[in-house]
Formats: sequence, C-alpha cells, structure tokens
Amino acid sequence: MSGIFTSLAVMLSPGGLEAVGHGAGLGGAAFIVLLVLGALVSVCTARSMDKLSSGELRATPVDKVAFGFLDVARFFSLTVLAVSWLGIAGYALNEIFISSYPNMAASFTILVLAAWACFLSEKYAGDLFGGALTLAFVFFVYVAIMVNQPVTGGMGYPTTIPEVFHPLVPATLLGSGPMAWMQLVFLAVLAFVGFDLPLVFKNKSSRAYPAIFLILAAFVMFSWAALLVETPESLLESTVPHLKVAGHVLEGKGRMLMGGTVIFATFAAVFGLFQLFGYRVRGAVADSYSKYAAGGAALFLGSIIAILLANGWAGKEELESLIAAGLCFWFGSYALIDLLGIIALRRARKFYLPRILTLSLHVIAAVFCCLHIQFLNYFLYTVGCMAVAGIALGFTMKEYCNYPPLEELDAETDVELGDGESVNSLDGMSDPVHDDPEDEELNIVSYN
Repeated sequence: MSGIFTSLAVMLSPGGLEAVGHGAGLGGAAFIVLLVLGALVSVCTARSMDKLSSGELRATPVDKVAFGFLDVARFFSLTVLAVSWLGIAGYALNEIFISSYPNMAASFTILVLAAWACFLSEKYAGDLFGGALTLAFVFFVYVAIMVNQPVTGGMGYPTTIPEVFHPLVPATLLGSGPMAWMQLVFLAVLAFVGFDLPLVFKNKSSRAYPAIFLILAAFVMFSWAALLVETPESLLESTVPHLKVAGHVLEGKGRMLMGGTVIFATFAAVFGLFQLFGYRVRGAVADSYSKYAAGGAALFLGSIIAILLANGWAGKEELESLIAAGLCFWFGSYALIDLLGIIALRRARKFYLPRILTLSLHVIAAVFCCLHIQFLNYFLYTVGCMAVAGIALGFTMKEYCNYPPLEELDAETDVELGDGESVNSLDGMSDPVHDDPEDEELNIVSYN
C-alpha cells in the first residue's frame, strides 16, 4: 500500500469534513483562499521532510529526532482521533440508515471490520480499503457538485459578488479579534493533517502530492457549495455541518450519500492507522513474523480504541484534551521540520523564504490547540510522554535519516581549486589530480 490512499482517508475522515464545514462558516469564501494556502504549506513541508530524511539537506546532527517526534505524534493523534471518528460514524449509521441499531454497536461494528480487514491477504485487504475510500470520495464530490447547481431563490451567494464583501467574508469574522483568525488558520491546516503519511512508507514527497491535490479540489468545491445553501452562522453552530449541507441534495437523499462518506472514510482511516502501525513495527520483529505485523497492530490499537469507546470517551471533554495534545505535538513537529528546512537551505545558500510562511502557519495551529484545554494535566502529561518517546525513537530507529555525520558531509561538499572554482565531490565529479613528483622535476608542468 503506497500510503497515498491512507493520507486521503485521514483527510476525508469526519474530523476533516467537520473542519471544512466550520471553516466555511467562520471565514466564508476567505476560507477557500486559506485552503489553497494550506495545500501549498503541505507541499513545502513534504519537500522538507523528503530532503532532510534522504540527507540531501542537513541542518543539525540530530535532525532525525524531529522525525521521531513526528511518528509519535502521528500514531497517538490518529489513535485518539479514531475514537471520535468512530463515534461520529456510529451516529451517522444510526441516524441515517438503521435507527434501531445503537450508536455504540455501530461504532464497534466499523472498528471490528477494520481490524478484520488487516487479517486478509494483501490483495483482498487493499481492494477492500481502496473500494471503501473510492466510494467515500465519490459520494463526497457528488454531493458537492449537486449542491453547486444554480439556485433560483433563497440565498445563493456567493454566485454573485455583492457590492460589499461582507457575505464573502462574514462580518462576525471582520469584527473579531486575532483569536478568530487563528482558529481559521487552524481549521485550514487541520484539513490537510496527515498529508505526510505516504512518507511513512517511502520517503518521497511526490507521493503526497496526489492526495493533497485531490482533497484540495474536493474541499474547495464543498466549501463553496456550503455557502450556497447555508448561512455562515448555521454552518458554524452545527456539530455536523457536512450532513447539514448534504441535506439539500436530491430531496434529502444527499444525507445518505454523505452518511456513506462518513462511514466508508472512517473505516478506511482506521484500517490505514492499523496498516501504518504494522508497517512501522514490521522492522522490529523477526522476518518469519513480519506478515502478522498488521494483524498484531490491529489487535493492539483496536483494543485501546475499543476500551475508550466502551467507557464513553467518544463524547468526553477529556478526549478533546488528548486530541488537542496530539495535534499540538503533530503541528509542532511540522514546525520543527520547517525550521530545520530553513536552516538547511541557508547552509546550502538556497532560497528559503516560503518555508518561513509554512513555519508560521504551523506554529499558529499548534498554539491554537493549547488555548481551549479543559484538562491541563491530561494535556501536559501527554505532551511530556510524546516528547520522551520521540527522542527515544529518533536516536534508536536507523530508518530516520540514516546518513553520514554532518562533519563528513561538510568536508566532502566543497573542494577549492587553485583558481577559486569549486568541485562537489558528492556529485560524482573526479577528485583533484595530484601531479607526479617526477613530472615536477622534469618541468613538464609549469607553476606560476
């Protein structure tokens, strides 16, 4: 599995759909501009990860610690987010499809199906995963297209640009302080969280680009559609704005399509989490047991998620504090990699100004996660544990930035010639030629 679909599944999860709906409600059409900016930020950060992990650029001797932080943040955040996603998916299955099926039972059913898929052969598991995610994406895009149909009455903005731009940028946002703008940036960055998951499988930033492009096109289309049929206030107040917007399609049948998106995307995201964790632990077990890594990961993480679901954590404020801690650490890891990218580009005398923007947006998103914490002890304890685990992973996992020490690279990078011209020995150019002493005695080579 390339990881491209895993990235798409996480961004299309209920958390991503909720972020886009609330972003459209808070920022109106201005949020669409921020989505485009968020996609560009994701591309820049993916490139920094690629170049730092491959050793093409170096910033410090301990660059690999940043990747240890990132891995810990990924798995912790996705695990606690999966509890929330399953709670929303269970609600969708109960409210839209089978009202007699309890929410909790629906959530457990999706969790068990995702764990069961990890024990199938690679072909069948991949087909099931790809099919579920394809349906989720197609349903979502179809709803967005249908909502974008021309309207004859009602609101219908922003199909026509008014004389003033308050409908395009809600007056509540213009009259708000910096907190509202920070929240808008946070929602735009949150919509693309997980774009880096393809780099877990292969450290190639190009593998992240298709997922970023697909989700950007879908989210922009949906955000515009949401503003056609709902006021920004109603989108911001709704806990499930994606379902509220979908209710305007095909006389209410759009809710069924969006419900299918929620359920299939949740299944795909949870299955992708199990596969990611299995891929990471595969290198730590004997070869004869590596084929059971995904199943073992499903049992381990699935048990943790099941316990949290059984204890009703899907709707608790304590879980929100854990999610805030995980996302804060995740965005902070992005910001740290952006900073290392800036340092490495400066060392290489390359253009680095766009990285300053990516660093700023990720710092804003990380800071916003800290502003509305109900249980500070949960937050601090979680961040502390992730920091320790990230340092341990960074120094023990050889697959993070397995390249020679920084001093050796500096010694090999530039070799000065007599006329001031430099040769890069890493680019495959030949070493300077040493003249034979006998030639020097015979004056075959003249020296100035």
